[in-house]
Amino acid sequence: MRLVIGSIVILSLIVLFLFALFPSTISVTRMVQINSSEDKILNSISDLRSWKTWNEFVIFPVAKNNLHTKPDSARVDYLRVGGNEILLSGVDRDHVYTLWRRGDKIFTGQFIVDAKNGPPIVIWTMNFDVKWYPWEKLASMFYDKQLGPRMEKSLVQLRNELER
Repeated sequence: MRLVIGSIVILSLIVLFLFALFPSTISVTRMVQINSSEDKILNSISDLRSWKTWNEFVIFPVAKNNLHTKPDSARVDYLRVGGNEILLSGVDRDHVYTLWRRGDKIFTGQFIVDAKNGPPIVIWTMNFDVKWYPWEKLASMFYDKQLGPRMEKSLVQLRNELER
């Protein structure tokens, strides 16, 4: 019996140590080149009401509203859809900062519009802080595969909308 309990404790410590080597901050980034003016791009990104026309996370939210969540709503600086809340936390010359909230999870988003070398390039980064729990660190390994394609599709839809 001592051998079994000792083996479980040692195995648990090894698993905790291995997952401690995983990073606590995860970033998922996608970018696209848009042939439009920098101001037009920033205006479209910084007005959260327009996100329903191009952003996949707003068009097809992961969760649907249930009886316990407030109804969907949108303002220039705040958007609630499908249980997600998105807050526009800052806009400057070439950056748009957002704060995303889903239940008790909070993460940040950042759009950078880089027009230094030709047509503007829009870079979208989502940053996540994960807890030390092994299951959270393991799940964070798949964030890029889960979120990346939706981010990329959203940016392509933004490009198509702005280049029309």
